[in-house]
Amino acid sequence: MSSEAGIGLRSESKPLILIGASVTGLAINQRWPGALANYDWLVRIGLFIVVYSIVAFVRIGRLNPRHLPPKLTTLAVTTNFVLVPAFAWLLGWVVLRNHPDLWAGVILYTLTPCIGWYLIFIDLADGNIEWGLGMLPIDITLQTLLLPVYLWLFVGNIITVDLTQLLASTATFLLAPLALATIVRATLERRRPRLTDNYKRLVERSKLWNLALVLVAIFATQPRLATGDLSAIALITITITVFFVGIFVIALSVARAAKLSYRDAAALVFETTARNSESVIGIAATAYPGRTFVLLAIIIGPALELPVLLALTKVLLRIKPQWPRAHPTNAASLAPEA
Repeated sequence: MSSEAGIGLRSESKPLILIGASVTGLAINQRWPGALANYDWLVRIGLFIVVYSIVAFVRIGRLNPRHLPPKLTTLAVTTNFVLVPAFAWLLGWVVLRNHPDLWAGVILYTLTPCIGWYLIFIDLADGNIEWGLGMLPIDITLQTLLLPVYLWLFVGNIITVDLTQLLASTATFLLAPLALATIVRATLERRRPRLTDNYKRLVERSKLWNLALVLVAIFATQPRLATGDLSAIALITITITVFFVGIFVIALSVARAAKLSYRDAAALVFETTARNSESVIGIAATAYPGRTFVLLAIIIGPALELPVLLALTKVLLRIKPQWPRAHPTNAASLAPEA
């Protein structure tokens, strides 16, 4: 696991730090409106660095899919990439259809499954963490391939999407960081193996603060927000909270119907519930310039995610003794190399 794979001070502080960074950016936006509008290029550079740090240790080529239990993996892929997008769009239609930018932002936030954060909650819920580790390369590969399609299909019906710009943003903030991270890691391991551990520590320690600085810059460089518009936060909060609870119920129902063991059920629940906001911030900032509320929905999501998923972890642990017995999945040798 990464250094964040445990609920310590840093993990608990992450949402507060991100909220503080967003508030700081908004304060700059209000105090000096438009003063930093020409510095949005700094946002793009910062976002590239943030996404690079997220995918720095993902090894797509080292995983043999035959080692993953097919039943559990198929259920996870179906839930993540079919049920979740459909549920997010339907929920947005019910609650936010009169607020297109908020609706688009909520969909952007909910479309991409997490690529590491969910391991914390699988571990806390006594789930199958070996399988969770094995799913990392699959999740990042599928979300990279499907994200442009989903944005065109779901978001394109809400606000205008320039397909060329969308594809360029996806390549810039998903494919390019992944390619560069793979090259850097392989070069270090082959030519400077002694530096590999220092490189890992540097990336892990800087990741959160890089994101915080980028959030300050994103909001500071946006068009000025009207104070009354900030009431939209309540709508976003309600929608995203219902999303988490709804996906939790859906994943739990799928696990029961499939007669999974408790460990596999817990892994499925959090692998499909946790979201990956960082990868879509860059896409949203460049593909939808000037639409601050699209970004606002993506930022609020992580602040809600930690407390909601912690609460859902406790729910799972309470029902664990009553969970129907099943043959556990053979999860040996699933984890990709660190």
